[in-house]
Amino acid sequence: MALLDRVKIAIARRKLTSLHMKGEGNALEEWIQGKIRKEFERSKEFRQAIGRDELGEITRRELREYQLHRFRQQMAYVMENSYYYQKKFKDLGLRPEDIRTYDDLEKVPLTDPADLAAEPLTFLCVSQSKVMRAFTTSGTTGTRKRLFYTQDDVLNIVDAISAALRSVGMSGEDTLQIMFPAVSAWDPGLMLEGACKVAGLRAKVCSSVDVDEQIGTMRAENTKVMIGLTSFLYRITVLARDKYDLRSFGMKAIICSAEPLSEAMRREMRSAWGCKILSQYGMTEMGLATAIECEAADGLHMDEADYLAEVIDPQTGKHLPDRTPGELVFTSLSMQGTPLLRYRTRDVSFLIGPPCNCDFITVGRMGKVQGRMDAQTKIGYGQKIYPVLFDEVLLPIPGVLGYRLVLEREGYRDKLTFHVELKGDPAGAKERMLEALMQLDEIKEPLENDLILEPIIELVEAGSVAFAPKSKVIEDRRANYDAPAAAKGS
Repeated sequence: MALLDRVKIAIARRKLTSLHMKGEGNALEEWIQGKIRKEFERSKEFRQAIGRDELGEITRRELREYQLHRFRQQMAYVMENSYYYQKKFKDLGLRPEDIRTYDDLEKVPLTDPADLAAEPLTFLCVSQSKVMRAFTTSGTTGTRKRLFYTQDDVLNIVDAISAALRSVGMSGEDTLQIMFPAVSAWDPGLMLEGACKVAGLRAKVCSSVDVDEQIGTMRAENTKVMIGLTSFLYRITVLARDKYDLRSFGMKAIICSAEPLSEAMRREMRSAWGCKILSQYGMTEMGLATAIECEAADGLHMDEADYLAEVIDPQTGKHLPDRTPGELVFTSLSMQGTPLLRYRTRDVSFLIGPPCNCDFITVGRMGKVQGRMDAQTKIGYGQKIYPVLFDEVLLPIPGVLGYRLVLEREGYRDKLTFHVELKGDPAGAKERMLEALMQLDEIKEPLENDLILEPIIELVEAGSVAFAPKSKVIEDRRANYDAPAAAKGS
């Protein structure tokens, strides 16, 4: 490493609080509470909001007051620096000081992803000279969006990644293998590798779709933690488990990212590797590192120092109670480049209040994402279908690597054709798949009412189709259906 690079990393490390934690309790929660304590020392307004001069123990109340305090600050910041929010708030008559409670957030208008995609520069709050990195979202389900990060934004993301990795048991002696094959817009592996380098953790990017190359890298690098695209990690597991003793690698954790982790996938991967299989949630708009699961597997712990999460009824915009599914909405509490207030994710999830069955006591959780609002479609007389629904019944069948569902219409009935990639003996496979699908009410009920045809299973030989990252699982070819145009693929 060049001397200048070493100096830059040394300077950056001084700003990372995750490197100076005591290591007591959970690393992520300790890091979040450290940021709250720092803000309490710095801000008179925050001390006034809490109503005391000494912080003492941080409870859920103090964390929520911190979030509302930071929301008010961000609201004032974007009203001053963002053309989009200046225009949005101009005739509203709403002031930052009007937001005193969680329910007051409903007064603030939602930010639509389409607006960010159409005019990203109107969200930018700093001069271009202060932009360190610009990222483009993948645009899997819509138009790509451009985001701008300052140096402080990037360092904060690095700090959050470091705390999250330490919370799953990673140490400076372990290697993180980063497995995101050829993501179209930009490679998250580059950000993760850079974050590990600055945070003093070892990392190795291996984006090859070749199973033997991935296994070889694990051996050469003494990999103990993996992170990557959920479907890719699952694929590697299924293709490698009969050829290699995967448990012999002694993996500490496998972190599944960028796509939902079904329980069927978790069971298969845990059985093969013998380690904890965790789900991670992040989005470019919120700085990538937003939430990560713990071993209790009852929701993902959120970085509530940097993000405020809400779950709303997408029709009314009203808050929904804990464990009630709705649309996930995020506010970035620390972003300087492209801060977003009440940003609609289109992801279906729910909130879970603390404590957790692990050692988190103040940090809240989000439920595992159940799907995207724009990835759902309907069959029969209105049954909603989405990829995770079929993951749970098809992936447990031995040898199934993945599938693609094509929706068509014959007369008045819907026709469902599943193209299933299978490794191994196909004898009896179609029967097992059809039997599994018939256990779903979403299939059984419209079939009984003669509104769909019996599903068709077409087997595809393993390896005959190139792996495509974040590819569409459901292709809707039906004309004049009542689903929105954005939902014609998922």
